[in-house]
Amino acid sequence: MKLKVMKWAFGLAWYLDKKLLILCCVILSAVSVLPAVALTYRQDILAALNTFLETGEGNMEAVFPTILLLGIVTALIGISNRLNTEFVYSIMFDSYYFGMEEILMDCVQSYSMEELLQKETNDEYHACVLREGALTDFICCSCSLLGKFVGLFSLLLVAFFVSKWVFFITVIYIAGIMCLNLNFTERMRDYWKKIRDKERLAGYYEGMPADPDCAREMRIFESKEMILRNWREAYGAVFEHGRKYNLAVELRAFVSGFGLYFFLVVMIVHSLFELAEGNMKVDVLLVIFTLCMNVFTAVSGVAKTLIDADYGLCALERQYHVFGSRIECGNRNGENREAIEPEKEIREETAPKSSPVFRTEQLCFSYGDNRPALEDVSVSIEKGEVVALVGLNGSGKSTLVKLLLQLYRPSAGTISYLGRDYESLEKGFLGGKVGTFFQDYYLFHFPVWENIGFGDIDHVDDRERIDKALENGQAQNFVRNLPFGTETYIHRTAVKEGVEFSGGESQKLAVARAYMSDRDILVFDEPASMLDPISEMEQFENIRDTVRGRTAILISHRIGFARLADKIILLDKGKVAEVGNHEELIAAGGLYAKLFQEQAQWYHQEED
Repeated sequence: MKLKVMKWAFGLAWYLDKKLLILCCVILSAVSVLPAVALTYRQDILAALNTFLETGEGNMEAVFPTILLLGIVTALIGISNRLNTEFVYSIMFDSYYFGMEEILMDCVQSYSMEELLQKETNDEYHACVLREGALTDFICCSCSLLGKFVGLFSLLLVAFFVSKWVFFITVIYIAGIMCLNLNFTERMRDYWKKIRDKERLAGYYEGMPADPDCAREMRIFESKEMILRNWREAYGAVFEHGRKYNLAVELRAFVSGFGLYFFLVVMIVHSLFELAEGNMKVDVLLVIFTLCMNVFTAVSGVAKTLIDADYGLCALERQYHVFGSRIECGNRNGENREAIEPEKEIREETAPKSSPVFRTEQLCFSYGDNRPALEDVSVSIEKGEVVALVGLNGSGKSTLVKLLLQLYRPSAGTISYLGRDYESLEKGFLGGKVGTFFQDYYLFHFPVWENIGFGDIDHVDDRERIDKALENGQAQNFVRNLPFGTETYIHRTAVKEGVEFSGGESQKLAVARAYMSDRDILVFDEPASMLDPISEMEQFENIRDTVRGRTAILISHRIGFARLADKIILLDKGKVAEVGNHEELIAAGGLYAKLFQEQAQWYHQEED
């Protein structure tokens, strides 16, 4: 699994910026051999000095070029020390961090709405986004590791030519320290997995008192002590894991330090015996000591970088599990995007006259909890028809509309648009055909004009169309009185001059966004739920007048507005209970008539 994820990660890095990847690998590998080169020059200089001291032979001119080269290499080593992991990370940040951030944001668009509604999917996505720097961590550390291993190999070559025995001891030391750190890395993985959920829970409790809505509830219900108790419990687990982690780090450092001293003692004792027996010269002894220190420095760097690389790899494994196949598909599709012939547009004027705009037959849908949200729903909506989709809360109205808009896939049954089955339509095809308002709308932390313009992204800068949409949505009056008019920001997330709107005002802005598209099909899902019954009727009357001649679906759990529609579809517990116009359903005396009479008192009370 690790090898597969590594291959995937390097593939992403190559896709995002191959030149940067090659450049970093080459430079870090090149500078890593400098200590071995310096050691070779140092050995030549010491050998020349030793010969001069013993025999008096030799001169400064002969050794001067080597001293000069040693000085240059030493200077380069000093400069190359700036090429540490942090510096390399900063170089890669723009290409790999922001590149991965963009990829993750793009990949989540490939999720179906059903998947996004699942808590597990949502949690996994947010966990992946929190570690979007994992690719940068891993690639940066991998390039550093490549350089360090090249450096260790070059030092081993020097050791081999100095003494086979020295080479053998050095290999044993490097292997021992690497095994120790690989074992520590595996323990770190276990620590990260255990601590992740506890840290998230502790962070949630820490943020509660600063959240205005949460703080209000805490003060009303005097739940401060309970929140603190839960925080202490979560933080206690974090603290305990942190203590064990720090203990493991210190133990590793102690064993590594002890290993170094043992390595040095063995090397020096061996060298002294060789020196005493005349098998080794003083200059070789000094070279061996310097070699030992260089090996320790290189191995210590490998240990830390290995842990950091595995930290990134651990997060990448999770990202691969969640997004791997989607990212691969995204890359392949992205490369050939222009070569794909767009699907021929379906136009209402070319469709058979008998074909309704929407038709469902025995439609069923469940959110995955084995409770059907819709069951055997068969309805049709004709061109130019204003349809009122009514029913009590939870009857399946919004679910039906989301199925019509291709946001969900039906569990069973069929849906067609202008006579064409949804299975043959491109994903997201209807997004450009329908202007929509959902009861669970979202207003972005952008200026008012941009929020409205999002209703038709191709004309997002058309201020004349935006003003017309505000007028149709009955929002122009309060927008005109804002501090900066349509330039006023919604919410105060980042811009302190932003405005927080009331529920009714926010709803009117979202309705205006639906009008922005000026499309032939409009859907309004509870567009007046924040208004009183009389204001609601005024809103629906305005919608009826505005959409005249277009196909419209109006949704509400209040029945009063339905008499404005050409057709009424009443849903009850996920099934179609009744279909007809207002007069027909009242005359039938069924569920619609009962609900209408029960809710009529609201309107009478408001009028009084």
